[in-house]
Amino acid sequence: MLEEQMVGSIAQRIQQELAALSHYSATEKGVTRLPFTKEAEDALVCLEKMMKETGLSTCRDHSGALHGFLPGKSEKRFIIGSHYDSVVEGGAYDGIAGVVCGIEIARHFSPDTLPFTLEIVAFNDEEGVRFGGGFLSSKALLGELKSEELKKYCDADGVSCYEAMQRSGCDPEKIAEDVWPLENIAGFLEIHIEQGARLYQSGLPIGLVTGIVGMRRFDIEITGRADHAGTTPMTMRADALTAAAAFILTAQKAAAERAAPDVVATVGVCEVKPGTVNTVPASVHLTLDVRSLDAAVRDEVVDECFAALQKAAGANDLTVKTQEKLTVAPVKMDEKLMARLSEAMTEEEIPYMALASGAGHDALPIARRVPAAMLFVPSKDGCSHCPEEYSEPEDFARAVNVVIHMLEDWSE
Repeated sequence: MLEEQMVGSIAQRIQQELAALSHYSATEKGVTRLPFTKEAEDALVCLEKMMKETGLSTCRDHSGALHGFLPGKSEKRFIIGSHYDSVVEGGAYDGIAGVVCGIEIARHFSPDTLPFTLEIVAFNDEEGVRFGGGFLSSKALLGELKSEELKKYCDADGVSCYEAMQRSGCDPEKIAEDVWPLENIAGFLEIHIEQGARLYQSGLPIGLVTGIVGMRRFDIEITGRADHAGTTPMTMRADALTAAAAFILTAQKAAAERAAPDVVATVGVCEVKPGTVNTVPASVHLTLDVRSLDAAVRDEVVDECFAALQKAAGANDLTVKTQEKLTVAPVKMDEKLMARLSEAMTEEEIPYMALASGAGHDALPIARRVPAAMLFVPSKDGCSHCPEEYSEPEDFARAVNVVIHMLEDWSE
């Protein structure tokens, strides 16, 4: 068990490091740190400095992820990590706090004090905000991403992920060279803010994640015809927004009426053109995000949404183009790792809650291939993806303490 004074020192360092990293943002409001931008590069330089000061050797891979290594008694790896990118005007804790916690865990150990090599990873583009994909580094490291796919994902300015990688000094043609030797990985662990209110409302300092929802994301373009709002009869309109409205309402209804309480559907983008008060909408750009721990239920909601869209489009002489940007199956966390973490929390006398994650994390694709686990810390008022996002540094320190305890027992 770590002394209370040491836990306090960990909390203080985490608070200071997260405050420093929060300045690497494209906006003054909140944190905006999109992949392959100056802000992302500056944050990566700062993280690399932290890793080296902690005694880790470092390297960057071709996806833009940063890796820090502490050698153990064997080349087998235990990996701890999270992502350093953010959403637009997001918070200072989502993702990057898990990287800082990983560095703090490594700080506790000396070379060859563990039965395996400790690897700390700062993943790139988990959020998928700029290019519409997500899990860039984690999927690349698993060997699940081909360089040609990167040309399909473009930002609002038409710059592909492939081009952005090249401009930042990464080589998308070499991402296959960075694939993890999966048979050599003892486990993966991610510390993350909950991004919901369950822990905060319960007053508990840690959550043990049991599983992560699967998700599907889509880009939709509905095209009709622009007409004068005053001179075009209702029966002669090809109004793209009418179909969009039917789609949005169906998404809400289809998810709300399912028996599975965890299923959610969100239309997060609705861009109408030409967007003037006296013109019938000619086109609408939409997104759809559907999530559930049950893949079949998730797919039912998706099918219902697109059935409603096609019906409305057919009735209004509209065309619809759809691109599925992301498909990830739900996963359960590794039972043995969860048992080890549970035992550590019991021995440290830290109360916790077992809960599933409604948000996606790098642990989601990773858990399909290697033993993986997650710890949550409370989010104040459940806020996340916003400037008000906040988690207590003492809760991060408790999570760090739990993982240190687990690894120390493992080494014995």
